[in-house]
Amino acid sequence: MQVQVADNIIQVKNLSKSFSYYLKEKGLRGSIRNVFHKTKLEKQAVKSISFDIARGSITGFVGMNGAGKTTTLKMLSGLLKETTGEIEVLGYYPFDRNPDFLKQISLVLGNKSQLWWDLPAIDSFYLNKEIYSVPDNVFEEHLNEMVDLFGVEELLKIQVRRLSLGERMKMELIAALIHKPKVIFLDEPTIGLDIITQYNIRNFLKEYVNRHGATLFLTSHNFDDITTLCDSLILMDSGEIIYADSFTEFKKRFFITKDILVKVKNLMGSALMSNIISVFGSQILKYEENAKTLRITCAQENSINILAFLIENHLNEIQELSIEDPCMDDVVRAIYQGNK
Repeated sequence: MQVQVADNIIQVKNLSKSFSYYLKEKGLRGSIRNVFHKTKLEKQAVKSISFDIARGSITGFVGMNGAGKTTTLKMLSGLLKETTGEIEVLGYYPFDRNPDFLKQISLVLGNKSQLWWDLPAIDSFYLNKEIYSVPDNVFEEHLNEMVDLFGVEELLKIQVRRLSLGERMKMELIAALIHKPKVIFLDEPTIGLDIITQYNIRNFLKEYVNRHGATLFLTSHNFDDITTLCDSLILMDSGEIIYADSFTEFKKRFFITKDILVKVKNLMGSALMSNIISVFGSQILKYEENAKTLRITCAQENSINILAFLIENHLNEIQELSIEDPCMDDVVRAIYQGNK
């Protein structure tokens, strides 16, 4: 699959990556046997994938554990060499690790740190300034901008080890962006963070991309990251791409149901649900009754008729009425189950 876009800044064609390893038998006898005879195995982590990424876009790269997301990210950033296929990022072949290429990208791994643990974050920022040869005036202006966006001025001179997880992640992002990279690779940037910090980081990333025209390539298991930030979406399963298109098209294709939530004044003895079933039985996919709340799942095209029926016939029984899209987690889970 391929996303057809103009002005592509990342181009991937038939990319594959395999890893070789040896089977280890259990116990002392197995260890001795392995000295004389080793069984070599191979795992194909990425299987001939192709996609293009547009300049200035935010792309979500989604998949189960072991789907090949991080392996792909490492090949795009030049940390790993592909087994077969072609990669071009900013017009460079990443694994050449050309200094001009490396000065235009940034890679942030949610479970790795580039900050010096025993030093305040500001020292790491100055170190990165020298590594990337950032002019003094550009450094000061850009640092002040990011510190202001995150509101972390009071944390700059505190040892990194004394910062909370969320505070450290903010500092990681500032350190990664201090040289104004054109392409940003993020792997699980909100992992383990509280909802307020997640919200602040998403706002920061969106604002950063808008201000600087950067291209963001994001992997995450947190679908709030994807739905809030991303223009386009790539789904991986067992090393293969099963979907690659805009997020708008994804919603048109897969968000085909609606959930109607009805909070009633008194569920016990209410004929509301039985009346809905008698009229719309074949149009209701499923329903749940919980305390004084009904959740009715139906095809998108039937939701308006059901809402109109509720308002016309049961308005005096209803305390609250709302309609929602299905949960992103449920949609993606159904896609993966259907792909097995």
